[in-house]
Amino acid sequence: MPSYVVVGASRGLGYEWLRQLSSDPTNTVIGLARTPKNVQERLATDKISNVHLIQGDMSDNASLIAAAEEAGKLTGGSLDYLIVNGVSVNYEEHFLSPTDYIGKEDLLTTSMLDSVKVNLIGVIFTINAFLPLVRKSSIKKITVISTGFADRDLAEKSTISFAVTYSSIKAALNVVVAKYAAELKGEGIIFLALSPGVVDTSADKPKQSTEMSPYVKEKVGIMMTDFKRIYPDWVAVPLTPTRSVEMQKGVIDEMTIEKTGAFLSHHGNKNWL
Repeated sequence: MPSYVVVGASRGLGYEWLRQLSSDPTNTVIGLARTPKNVQERLATDKISNVHLIQGDMSDNASLIAAAEEAGKLTGGSLDYLIVNGVSVNYEEHFLSPTDYIGKEDLLTTSMLDSVKVNLIGVIFTINAFLPLVRKSSIKKITVISTGFADRDLAEKSTISFAVTYSSIKAALNVVVAKYAAELKGEGIIFLALSPGVVDTSADKPKQSTEMSPYVKEKVGIMMTDFKRIYPDWVAVPLTPTRSVEMQKGVIDEMTIEKTGAFLSHHGNKNWL
């Protein structure tokens, strides 16, 4: 009976992980969310019962330690799969390029520090909190959701100069994953930084947050055009959350200790689309 903890399970890909994993009644599925009540209500609406929800905040180490303790009671003291999906993005500055921060230094500083707190330090807090449970598993797989934007080679090939904070902090996160792999390979723990691809999660967001301004539409258009130039065979249609999670799970299932610390796409290689 495999056990899973999905961190950042409130919506989008995190919720889709819960939905898919819970379809197998032999799985023990645990979701971490800052506000579990909201997720529980959605699960009830969707008639999903095979999920345990625990309160946890990636910026609060104490809450993660408490969450791991609660998870251990549900799994018999071990954990097979830890999937760290939670992320914080400041959309006010997401589409700014480096020189756009001239005169906006306070915005850059705030955005970077907030991102480091959740997307980097918070991931380390999360892994360290659940590591004692993973150590007692025979499967021992820890996956951190990353992004193709963190690939330096892609940045050099593209003309996409925005998403500075998101890309750079995720790139730092990939190094952290590799450092964990270097430290714990001898214990048989498999680490993976995994990009989910370009995924359309707009159906899972409030209407006002999905309505793009002309400025944002322009930036998204630049991004899609550049992706098509770099990957001419790409169909230029984002993945659904369902398909993305299916593909991600396939990559995780195929991971071995020989590949630990890798940064891969949903295809299991460096094809980010």
